[in-house]
Amino acid sequence: MALVNSSWMELKPNEDRDGNQEWFDEYYPRIELKRDYRHIPKDVFEQWIHPHHKNDETLKNYSWIDYKNIEFIAAEWTFDELSNLYILEDFRDYFLNRSKLTDFRQFCCNEEDLRYWKEKGTWRTSPIILDINSIISDKPIDCELVPPFQLVEGHSRLGYLHSLQRITGINKGNFALRHSIYLMRGKIINI
Repeated sequence: MALVNSSWMELKPNEDRDGNQEWFDEYYPRIELKRDYRHIPKDVFEQWIHPHHKNDETLKNYSWIDYKNIEFIAAEWTFDELSNLYILEDFRDYFLNRSKLTDFRQFCCNEEDLRYWKEKGTWRTSPIILDINSIISDKPIDCELVPPFQLVEGHSRLGYLHSLQRITGINKGNFALRHSIYLMRGKIINI
């Protein structure tokens, strides 16, 4: 059984009697009223916390974290920096399958995302990356966390980025020099 921090439970989507989770447009207005979590970007709630709150891998690896003491930094990383991320074993094949494409027609995403890939040479929505070293001293033993950085959410996007580099190499696309991310890390306390 995963260790679950009370802050993770405070971010839990409501469910009806059948266990169906509330829609994001109901969830977010309720959650954004919680003062302790206003530092978490809406994108992070929308792409990760809300849809994956009950996911086994999320619970095992990230639910123990105290989200009152985590910050999310909007940053831009190079492809080389992104190529060194640790990917959970259960999601590695998912990432690898999307990293071997040779044409945009093979991307399985909506039209808005596909247009963004083609025009901007990067993803539209920033993935979430965890700075393991900023929280590792508190890590439970059974977590699959490997320093220094780990992809939390955005496995398809990271795979597509690898494919985009290949597609650009055969002159079928362009590739941005830097790619937006949310860096999730323990808050730095100034004394």
